[in-house]
Amino acid sequence: MNMSTNAYREDQWDVLRPHITRLYFDESRPLRDVVQTIRDKYGFDATPRMYKYRLQKWGLDKKFKEKEVAQMVLLKQQRDAAGKKTKFLIQGKTIDWDLVERYLHRRPDLQTRIRAGMIAMGDTIPGLVCRSPSPDRVRHASPVLQHSDEMLRLLKGYYESTFGLDTASRRSSVSASTDLAISIRCFRQLDQARIMITSENMKVGFGFLNKSLDDLRHLVRMQDPTLLFYLFDVALAFDPSHRELARAVLRHTHDIVIVTLGHSHPLVRLLRRLSHLQGEDRYDVIVTILEGVVGTFKQFGSNDRVLKRLNCHYFLLLDYLGLYGKRANPSFPEMDANSIDDVGVAYLARFVDRLISNEDPEEAELKLAMVLTWVQAPVNLQHPSWPELQLSYYRLRLHTHLARGQWDESSRWFEKLLAHSGKYSLTC
Repeated sequence: MNMSTNAYREDQWDVLRPHITRLYFDESRPLRDVVQTIRDKYGFDATPRMYKYRLQKWGLDKKFKEKEVAQMVLLKQQRDAAGKKTKFLIQGKTIDWDLVERYLHRRPDLQTRIRAGMIAMGDTIPGLVCRSPSPDRVRHASPVLQHSDEMLRLLKGYYESTFGLDTASRRSSVSASTDLAISIRCFRQLDQARIMITSENMKVGFGFLNKSLDDLRHLVRMQDPTLLFYLFDVALAFDPSHRELARAVLRHTHDIVIVTLGHSHPLVRLLRRLSHLQGEDRYDVIVTILEGVVGTFKQFGSNDRVLKRLNCHYFLLLDYLGLYGKRANPSFPEMDANSIDDVGVAYLARFVDRLISNEDPEEAELKLAMVLTWVQAPVNLQHPSWPELQLSYYRLRLHTHLARGQWDESSRWFEKLLAHSGKYSLTC
């Protein structure tokens, strides 16, 4: 049964926000189509007027505003005079200049005022970004590859000395599982920080983020084989939706590694280099390095469990960056319900979360059943990671029912989530 349109809460809108954004802003669907699609798919019966209010609040109104157009025209005139090419983005979406010209054609009064100098450059408009378009890959790949090649050489030396084949003790360190429960907690909280902050729930989001960064310090001291992947995960958690926050988190991560490992450590130098790269260049370096790290551990003859962890993290990072299928096309490693360990379950839970967000409910249910098998097994009930993974299962069940618009079931799983988090003193 559909709920009264007056009953929709902020958190219910937040759950559907990614789907509404994709349909309305990314796919440029008419509002009436968006309203109908969301109603049919999720039983969410809000009115078009409510949608308009939310879209404006989220900064997703597709219609140009006079101030935006005037600012873009003036900026483009300045840059044209300096011989610079110009690209504009609003809320992260590239603006087709033909659409701006059509707007001006409909508004000759605005054109006249701009030409007469009656409109001056205003203050920065939130969500409006002006920059030079990225050169094509043939022209800009060389300096990026220089960064990548140099860092891969440094990292290979680090991995050989720390996890290489020269001593049995170092080989055993590759498969060590010390304090992995902390890594599971760290990135469950990072995922929740990302969700909350993306939904503009800043207070709760920063609470999760601070707890996650506290755990990151411990992971740096552990120097697990997947540490570099975790550092990338933290550094990219809020890029590109909150670029200033992403830069601040990258700097903070850099400082954590310096304090623990010292200024000359290869991971410190890598993070410092990344802080000077932006956009596609940063992503290219990261993906190239991740591929190189996976290849290095294959050369070491690392056990299957470690390689599976590396490949899981590699897949999830590519998917988050939107590069899966473009930059590379790995598959999420196959998991065996009878032999999966706690870290594998944690990665599987993150994969299920992506499947739900990407609207693949059938595959999500299959993978979620494997998570349930692990948390219900009596042998795992005393495992240090069990409380965190049981919490993840409840959260994914809640997410599943919310995505389907099943509000009664959502409430039931939310109560379970709260009860479990209270019993084990976990933040949810």
